[in-house]
Amino acid sequence: MDENIKLSLALEKGLKDIEKDKIGLLKEHTLHRVLKFYLSLDYANHEIKIGRMYADVVLDNHIYEIQTKSFNLMRKKLEFFLKEHEVTIVYPMALNKVIYLTNDYGELVSVKKSPKHANPLEIFWELYKIKNFLLDENLHFKILMLDIDEYRIEKEITWKRRKGFERDNQVPKKINHIYDINTPSDFKDLVLKYNLKEVFTSKDFSKSTKLNIKKSTTALNVLTHLNVVERIGKEKNSYLYRVV
Repeated sequence: MDENIKLSLALEKGLKDIEKDKIGLLKEHTLHRVLKFYLSLDYANHEIKIGRMYADVVLDNHIYEIQTKSFNLMRKKLEFFLKEHEVTIVYPMALNKVIYLTNDYGELVSVKKSPKHANPLEIFWELYKIKNFLLDENLHFKILMLDIDEYRIEKEITWKRRKGFERDNQVPKKINHIYDINTPSDFKDLVLKYNLKEVFTSKDFSKSTKLNIKKSTTALNVLTHLNVVERIGKEKNSYLYRVV
């Protein structure tokens, strides 16, 4: 089935009956909920208890965890799940975003397109937080490059002592591309799309990939750990790298 047809069905089902899930007292965010239905339209496959923890979706003993926040939050689950299960972390990223601003009366104030476009290599910023799990053969990743509608509500921001807009919800509208990462070689294929020099520094990597220097350095740290790139020397104060 076409991925956007799957997403459309997931949107319809996910938004039709917004309700409390099996384990929570609060309604979950729309993005997370819809992506669970994208993975499986059958609610019976959602929020499955495994030992002392719950998995977002389980299909044929394969665990899918949707992570829209810091991967730090995944550490305990990975330590437990990876012992006996394959785990895929589903990571949604906003390739294109439309932002809807509403005031505290619920009235629409403005609609604007975000100038920011997510880069799939930004996942390395999160991967660094679970670096010690990355060489586990049971761990996989699915990066979803999405069009997202984001809703922000005007609220009193205490520490700023004034009103501002805070993100309230996100709704996925379209899948533009999916990157399935099952082995380190898949990370290598992803990096090679950026036409790196044969020998490069972190600044060269930043220029080619459009990541900032801090994220580039973190990405190279993780890629070195994965044996996708290696350090081969120094040029002045900069390390030299090449793709293995």
